Amino acid sequence: MKLELGQMKKMLWLFAALLITGCSKNSETFAQTMEETMYITIGEETHTVTMEDNVGTRALVAALQTDNITYVAHDYGNFEKVGYVGQSFPTADHQTSTSAGDIVLYNGDNICIFYGSNSWSYTRIGKLDNLSADEVRRFIKAGEGEVAITLSLQPIYTGIQELSPDENSEGTTYTITGQIAPKGYKGIVIQNGKKRINY
Repeated sequence: MKLELGQMKKMLWLFAALLITGCSKNSETFAQTMEETMYITIGEETHTVTMEDNVGTRALVAALQTDNITYVAHDYGNFEKVGYVGQSFPTADHQTSTSAGDIVLYNGDNICIFYGSNSWSYTRIGKLDNLSADEVRRFIKAGEGEVAITLSLQPIYTGIQELSPDENSEGTTYTITGQIAPKGYKGIVIQNGKKRINY
């Protein structure tokens, strides 16, 4: 079947319009996703993160919409805290030179927070907001060994130890967000007013 030139032009315009509409919807969805603010909590202190625009951050935000992620990070190379986050995310690696406060995904399943600089192929997650290099080092306890790091889309209130459980709830274990921790829960928990990390 032969198509006239006019019909072909109409079909091409229709196809182009469909492509543009599809791209705009995807961009709009992505923009909405990146409006999320990520929070990082270490001990009693929480800071916000300005997130990058890539498939890794989208997947991380989607995971955090389900639940917070708490992982244990250790010092590496005297320039970063790195830890396995318990799941794998898609990567958009490119050669990157990091500085204090940069947060990256490494090998899809490790998150690194830098307090120094390094050059490697990473997927950028984002950067801690409004912290100097010295403040980053203090916040992530640079050089002090393992720390528990919680990623969330809501600020975490850490004053739970001030609550007084009634006599029937003694021994109940809570997550850092104040929910009763399910059996086998891994991460920071609070029991009888004391914090500990379940591995």
